[in-house]
Amino acid sequence: MFSVAIPIYNHARFVKQAIWSALRAPLVQEILLLDDGSKDQSAAIAARMAGAHAGRIRDLTPASGGNLGAHHRLNELVEMASCDWIAVLNSDDAFVTGRFEAVVANASFSACDFVFGNVLLMDERGRLTGAQRGPLDSCTPRPSVELSRMIEQRLFFELLREQNYVLTSSNMIFRKSLHAKIGGFRPYRYVHDWDFALRATALGGTAYIQRFLTAYRMHSGNTIRDNQRKTAAEIKTMLNNFQAEFPSQVGNRGF
Repeated sequence: MFSVAIPIYNHARFVKQAIWSALRAPLVQEILLLDDGSKDQSAAIAARMAGAHAGRIRDLTPASGGNLGAHHRLNELVEMASCDWIAVLNSDDAFVTGRFEAVVANASFSACDFVFGNVLLMDERGRLTGAQRGPLDSCTPRPSVELSRMIEQRLFFELLREQNYVLTSSNMIFRKSLHAKIGGFRPYRYVHDWDFALRATALGGTAYIQRFLTAYRMHSGNTIRDNQRKTAAEIKTMLNNFQAEFPSQVGNRGF
């Protein structure tokens, strides 16, 4: 029922756990791997895993290699997926057991195009360090009663304009048709996930599953920690571009 797309880059320490977390999910029909020119043993580990589980894992790493970026590799993986529903998993994260069963059982699932849930936080060794309950734990100054009302009214785009509470592309499940409708992941280094979530919630039906679906690994190699100044500049560019392309969704007050 679900295709899992795993773009891989320099995560030899973590990629096996990521793949196993998808393999143990009965509703996952296929797992698609694509290494983005890793300098460590990530590509070799992916190839071995695919060889050992040829019925469910496809290693789509091109012979030419090269580093084209997560957004590019994700778009390639989605295009090659055979299922209507795509679940992204970064090679340093992991799925929570039972996540797909919880998604399918949710009353909003059949009528939506984009799904996200709550996220567990873990360190380099896989130890849990915290959690984020989507917009409920966002940094917005809105009072909790207003947040609850907006979630009940499914105003996910309005809340996402203020903060990327989806947190990571590993917390995204979406229809392949929605990916095509919004033009896929855009070429941002730091905020391709936030940009995609904005477009998805603006143009597709959204379901928020209020349970933990993903474990996000926090470590020194996280891209978002690479350069705070560049990240802030890219956020500004992304929001300006979104506003120019979707003025009716943003409205007069902007971001």
